[in-house]
Amino acid sequence: MKRFTSFAFAAVAAAGFAFGAPGTASAADFPSKAVQLQVPFAPGGGADRTFRLFAPYLAEELGQPVKVTNVAGGGGWVSWSQVVNDWNPKRDDHKLAVVNIPHIFSFLNPAMKRTEKLESFNFLAWHSYDPGLWLTRYDDERFKNLEDVLAYAQKQPIIVAPGSFGSDDHIGVAFAQQAVPGFQAKFVTSQGDNSKIQLALGKHVDLIAANVGFFIPSIEEKKLRPIAVLHPTRWSLLPDVPTFEEITGKRNITYAGRTLATANGLEEEKRKIYLDAIKRAIANPEYAAKEAANKNHLMFAEGDEMWQLLRDGQKVAEQAAYWKQEGVQ
Repeated sequence: MKRFTSFAFAAVAAAGFAFGAPGTASAADFPSKAVQLQVPFAPGGGADRTFRLFAPYLAEELGQPVKVTNVAGGGGWVSWSQVVNDWNPKRDDHKLAVVNIPHIFSFLNPAMKRTEKLESFNFLAWHSYDPGLWLTRYDDERFKNLEDVLAYAQKQPIIVAPGSFGSDDHIGVAFAQQAVPGFQAKFVTSQGDNSKIQLALGKHVDLIAANVGFFIPSIEEKKLRPIAVLHPTRWSLLPDVPTFEEITGKRNITYAGRTLATANGLEEEKRKIYLDAIKRAIANPEYAAKEAANKNHLMFAEGDEMWQLLRDGQKVAEQAAYWKQEGVQ
């Protein structure tokens, strides 16, 4: 991964496009109606919140309304199966899809029996990035740092709230089970980040596996203590918190990444219109300020850089092999 700092973008001039074949709408007329932005989870979650905030800025750049829709189920795969298998480049050219990383890597789990792979998706751009974070209850005297957590987990299983099975949070703990000799964990599934906080404060779990952005207020209020960031370097919002690698020598990198994709086979001219509009919308200072207030880190990437991020993420998921780990409740 090459870049993890906030991106400042110059305004991108709209490019001119050639007219299409006789009888078809020209790329200059695209989009010609409202664009549907499909989120693969139920309303109210982090992805839904982010893209409802993003939609009006993208609409401004496209010159058409952008309507967020939710297609939940299957850990995202109800939506993603539609995108890969059902969307048609002509019929569905006014649709964009949110594809979450590393959730999509659940296709690696043999139990899912999926045939999709990264190359099955027509990715447009990387939108945002939120690194992994481990936290404990602030007043839990057992855990002052990552060394305490590791020592405890080598004597008895540490109880972890990681979110859903196969999430980035789960992958980070599964990696530790393989990388740290004797590390034992049991998982208690949660119903989102607020649920994780309640599980920790209620003393039902020892450790929360999550992402940085949502938990900054709980850290500032001294309800939770950050133990380790699962990122190559210390994260700007938590400069005093060490990385997992600093303490263990093992590079444990997890994150919540959000990307945008469209129908396979979409005309290149239309694809470029979407890509340029996404780039300009992310660069909008007003939008960037709103996401900064939400502690959501915008990180635009396209082309080779985007694909390198995707492939690096898949390597981590393959190495963690979370589907082989025990301890899920």
